[in-house]
Amino acid sequence: MANYRTKLRGYGVPEVMCNALKRKRPADQKSAKNVKKPRKAELNYLPPYPAGEDEESQEQERIQLLSEVMKRDNNKLIKDKMAKTFAHRRNEIINQSPSIEDIKARWPALFEASHIQDEFQRITMVQLDSKFMSKLDEHTPRLLKCFHSKGGSMGLQLQAILLMAPSNPSIDMSRGLVIRCLMVYLGESTDHDPDEDNVSQDLAAASMTIYRAKNNATEDIGIVVEGIKVLTALGTFPRACSLLIGLAYALNLAYPKEIRQTLEVFQKLFLELDCSKLSPKLNTLKNKLLA
Repeated sequence: MANYRTKLRGYGVPEVMCNALKRKRPADQKSAKNVKKPRKAELNYLPPYPAGEDEESQEQERIQLLSEVMKRDNNKLIKDKMAKTFAHRRNEIINQSPSIEDIKARWPALFEASHIQDEFQRITMVQLDSKFMSKLDEHTPRLLKCFHSKGGSMGLQLQAILLMAPSNPSIDMSRGLVIRCLMVYLGESTDHDPDEDNVSQDLAAASMTIYRAKNNATEDIGIVVEGIKVLTALGTFPRACSLLIGLAYALNLAYPKEIRQTLEVFQKLFLELDCSKLSPKLNTLKNKLLA
C-alpha cells in the first residue's frame, strides 16, 4: 500500500490529483494548505468524468441544460442531464470554490428541491428526505423525554416551545417543535422567523440559515446561503431542515458556527453519516437516544 496513492495519481483519480501542489493556486502551494478531502462522509466527493467524456463535452451538456431549464414540463430531461453532468459540477464546486451567486448562474437546476435531493443521493448514496424524517420520528419519543427532564431556564424555554402545540398537531408541526427544542437543548439559536419587514436586512448578512417570512395570510419558508435566497416556498420547517443539509453537501459548505451542533445531529444521528465521530455533547445525546 506504500505507493497506492501514487498509482491512483497515475491513473488520474481526481480525489488524489486535486491536492497536488502543481494544481493549487500559487498562494496555496503548500502541502498542508487548503487540502480538499471528504469531511462529511461523502462517498462521491470528487468523481472522475464518465467514460468517453471530458471537461469540454460536459461543458456543452451544461450549456444545453441551461436552455432546458427555461422550458416547461421538462423535469425528466433536466434530471437526466443533471446526473450526466455530476462530475463536471463537482469538479467546479470542489476545485474552484465559486460563490453561491456564480453556482446559481451556471447551475440553476441545482437550486430546486427535487434536484438537491438527487444530488445528495449521488454524493452519499442516502435518500435525504425519507431517511431524515423517519429517523426524526424514530428519535422523537426519547428526545421529548430529554426535553421534559431538563430543568432550569433551559427547561422553561423547552416547555414554552412544547406548549405552542395545539391539542391535535399535524406531523409537520410536531416535527418542527421537536427540532426547535433540539436547537435550544444544544444551546443554539432558534431565531429563524423574522417579520417580512426585517427579512432582507437580517438575511443579507446570513451565511447559512432558514427563514420564515410572514406577510398577511401567506408564509414563506426558505433557505439563505451567503445572503442569497436559494430556496423559497418550502412549505414546512422540517423539510427546510432536511434540504439545508442537502445544500451543505451539494455546495460543499462548511457548517456555520451558530448552528453547527444542530446540523451535525441532522447529519450524524438522523442521516447516520460519519456517526462514529461525535463531539462529547453529541455522544451524550446519542447515548440518551439509544438508552
